[in-house]
Amino acid sequence: MSLPQNEHHLNPDQLKNHRRTMIWGMAIFFVLIFSVGGFSLYVFSDDSLSYSGDLVSSLRLISMLNHGESPTQMVREAREAVFDKLDRYSGYIEPRELDRVTEEFSGSYGGIGITIVGHEYGLMVMSVREDGPASRAGVRTGDIIIRVDSTDLRDIGSYRATFLLRGEEGTGVDITMVRNNLSDTLDFHLTREKLRLIHIPYAGLTARNTLYIRILDFESGLTSELLDILDTLYLNRKDSVKALILDLRGNPGGLLGEAIACSNLFLKKGMLIVGVKGRSRWRVEEYRATAKDITGGLPMAILVDRGSASASEILAGALKYAGRAILVGDTTFGKGLVQEYHGLGDGSGVRLTTARYYFEGKKFINDPADPKMDSGAGIPPDYYYHSNATDKFLTWLELSLLMRDFALKHKDDIIKYSPFTTTAPSWVDKFTVYAGENGFAYQSDLTTEAEFIRDEIVFKKYSDDAFRAIDNIYKISQEEDSRQFQAYSDYIRQRLYQIALEIEYGSARAYRDAIIPYRRDIILAEKILHHD
Repeated sequence: MSLPQNEHHLNPDQLKNHRRTMIWGMAIFFVLIFSVGGFSLYVFSDDSLSYSGDLVSSLRLISMLNHGESPTQMVREAREAVFDKLDRYSGYIEPRELDRVTEEFSGSYGGIGITIVGHEYGLMVMSVREDGPASRAGVRTGDIIIRVDSTDLRDIGSYRATFLLRGEEGTGVDITMVRNNLSDTLDFHLTREKLRLIHIPYAGLTARNTLYIRILDFESGLTSELLDILDTLYLNRKDSVKALILDLRGNPGGLLGEAIACSNLFLKKGMLIVGVKGRSRWRVEEYRATAKDITGGLPMAILVDRGSASASEILAGALKYAGRAILVGDTTFGKGLVQEYHGLGDGSGVRLTTARYYFEGKKFINDPADPKMDSGAGIPPDYYYHSNATDKFLTWLELSLLMRDFALKHKDDIIKYSPFTTTAPSWVDKFTVYAGENGFAYQSDLTTEAEFIRDEIVFKKYSDDAFRAIDNIYKISQEEDSRQFQAYSDYIRQRLYQIALEIEYGSARAYRDAIIPYRRDIILAEKILHHD
């Protein structure tokens, strides 16, 4: 509490009010210290004194008349209720949780490799780090985590639930998820790893001299790393590089400053990168490019999907709406908000949404007139591409981990015989047999529904004609399910090759030889950039 140093300059009424304020403030401070179990509150105005006094009086009365209620627990629940009135990105951070946030900003953290956001049933997976435990187990963007170990996530605040997934390296965590409009329940046991924040796992030239750069996040140090890559792979060989692709698929974002600094590399001086309109009417800021386009206007595409969020959307939106780059892929996540961390005196902190951002032409992702709207439609791509990796059959197949097991057993032969040559063994046929021997049985939604209706017909003793009709549909659907291995044969061959290379040589070789030459969104982007 700040007090005037020259108290004798106050008139009698002012002095009386001032002393009353001081006494109330001291009383509330000590009552909260001794009655609410260590919770501390700093009061700065007379209105706050009144509200705080009402709160303390209520807590003391409840504590005296109802011994089963803990004042500390009541304060915690009241605090969570306050944040629930805001948006799903804001929240209170316990001291131990704030330490983990700081740990992540320092360059590494212990976890399973996902970014999440609050959901009415728990936590929705916003993106999955491709080299983390969750990715290897088959967790997907859009999955909804409803339980962590024995904790039901609907019973606690969304931001606190985030940190149940974090922990020491080598410790295990059980998660239960739902997928496909809550129809599929999945259980995973994952082992936490120390995840170093690798911003750019791969950068290199394609066969058509397009510089491809994969960016995983926008944490501290990204811009410096990106600048080093551009210096090595572009500035030293300008004549040979014909186009540039930045891959932001599944990138959850990170620091606003990194997004602005990255955008600054590719825009002409004075062009708008992003504008920030704060919830406070006094805060309106615009960030503009301060230098020149380091590539001199090199044709440029950015790959995005539903997992591209936050700072990813700032870079993508800045370059799209400035006319600097095209977007290829799917609509972005739609998180057009800015969050800030503020520490409190006891080592805890708060994460608050303080602003919404916009691009050239005052294009907002979130409606600035709606203070409760915390997600928008996202940024649409210029060229839409749907990846079949999220199709149900492939989701089942990835979850089984059978491709990884098969590739591990046969990696030498798979690498020897590239899966896209006519002389390669039929790895799809061999893998199909392997999957069957290991109990893999895919069932489409149509097959499931037909089986249910067939059983209902038998139970309710409908006519034989009705049974034969639905049984025929069921058998046809089963036959179609069995053909899915061939229908997705290109995907399976590419994934087996990719996994084998990762196991034997690491992710860089897998990107170069198994991902870039065959992934269809990269091929599409190159065709557009080269005007095919």
